[in-house]
Amino acid sequence: MTKKQLKYRIKQTTEALEREHLKNVEISARVGWGAGMRRVRIGPSRSRENELTSRLDDYMKLLAELESDL
Repeated sequence: MTKKQLKYRIKQTTEALEREHLKNVEISARVGWGAGMRRVRIGPSRSRENELTSRLDDYMKLLAELESDL
């Protein structure tokens, strides 16, 4: 993978992570005050956000390795 491709993927992944974070904040904001007493699961799933974060970390490591090879 070239540096240009990695930078593009980093940009796209960062934007997707921001969108996912805003979506989760919106969902959390709509949960009422007493929801924790009525339900077991009260918040949004953060698995997609965690997946994007780990993917972004991997891309950053690959980019650092490519830049250090030069």
